[in-house]
Amino acid sequence: MKVVIKEALLYVDGEFIEGGIVVSNGVIEALVKDPSKYVQGADEVIDASRRLTIPGGIDLHAHIYDPEYIHHEDWRSGSTAAAFGGVTTVFDMPLRLFVDSVEKLKLKVEAGLRDSFVNFGVHAGMIKDDNYEFINELYSAGVTGYKIYMVGEWRPSDKALLEALERVSSIDGVAIVHAEDDQLISHGLRKASSRSDALAHHESRSDVAEASSIAKVGFYSMETGAHVHIAHVSSKLGSLTVESLWSMGVMITAETCPHYLFFTRDDVKRYGNYLKVTPSLKTLDDVEWLWMSLSRGVIDAVASDHAPSTIEEKETQDPWSAWSGIPVIETMIPFTYTYGVRMGRIDYGKFIEVTSINPARIARLYPRKGALAAGSDADIVVLDVEKERVVKADELHYKVGWSPFEGLRLTGWPCHVIVSGRPVIVNGELVGKPGFGKYVGSTPIGS
Repeated sequence: MKVVIKEALLYVDGEFIEGGIVVSNGVIEALVKDPSKYVQGADEVIDASRRLTIPGGIDLHAHIYDPEYIHHEDWRSGSTAAAFGGVTTVFDMPLRLFVDSVEKLKLKVEAGLRDSFVNFGVHAGMIKDDNYEFINELYSAGVTGYKIYMVGEWRPSDKALLEALERVSSIDGVAIVHAEDDQLISHGLRKASSRSDALAHHESRSDVAEASSIAKVGFYSMETGAHVHIAHVSSKLGSLTVESLWSMGVMITAETCPHYLFFTRDDVKRYGNYLKVTPSLKTLDDVEWLWMSLSRGVIDAVASDHAPSTIEEKETQDPWSAWSGIPVIETMIPFTYTYGVRMGRIDYGKFIEVTSINPARIARLYPRKGALAAGSDADIVVLDVEKERVVKADELHYKVGWSPFEGLRLTGWPCHVIVSGRPVIVNGELVGKPGFGKYVGSTPIGS
């Protein structure tokens, strides 16, 4: 299939250039100043109308498909939401089903190949004492990311953590770490256990617990040489710890999420358990520091940590039984553009870095993905950065029917989305089909 995008506004080497993109058989053939001579014979010509055209978003962290929780989300609904949000590649993170065998990986991949509108990868995990030996086997099946949960019943022993990181290092994979110190969290939970207000959850999980766990994993990384990626950094102290470790030569990267870049504990007083997320929300000072960390490159990526639930699972009598997680993926890129670029916190180049280039590098996909360049996969998004749209849950594509960002006025919504060289959204309308998405692992499982 040959696709030509004309009248595209490209951001190249710090400046805007008007031109076109020629796509052949799923790959960018060329960036051209005048695409008119390529139009003849094209299967589809898309007019970008001088709108910002960027590499498709890559979400490193989304809970899209768990066969026991398809009432929350599945590949069809989740990938539809991703596409309408400008995300062309999404990495599915373990939820309750541990991905610790090739058989479980196949279960997720085959469902994605059948139902996903966008490209996808699958992270393995949770990595514990009894399953880290599967790391090499899963790597052979195309997995590069391995989730390690440092708190509660899913945490590995120190011995298993070291063994797992040794294996991750040997395959040039990445350990994706939920960093909260188990003892400090247990201490906070004991202190708050008698409370029934929504804020109790957030106040029981401190920034100190996050930073302590990041430090531990960082030093284990220094010993083993493993690349550790800190998921959903939520605090100033956590970010400072990442920066300190990086300055010491630790192979460490980090992500944060839209909810940590916007909401604070003050918002919990209004929205209650709807804002229950883990790690917890912090303060306005933390929010601003995380934006600064993004702009300075201390935090490498914005990820969604998309973890929706039904309204009923949020409207419980106490915070302890409420579901922890929120639907995010469809609003992630418009949010980052609006509250980042338009508010002057990050520039256009950094916006593209944190939503596409850096996630591709962390996932070992760059420059195959995350780049608008000849030879790169044709995952392309045309954004309307002028038109403002109010977030309304009934206009989003989640199964659960609600959004914590309801009522926000956002710009930077995609009007055209191309996935692996095929139009999925044109003029804001879904034209793609389930199964358009490709598995990005190195081994074509299920295909």
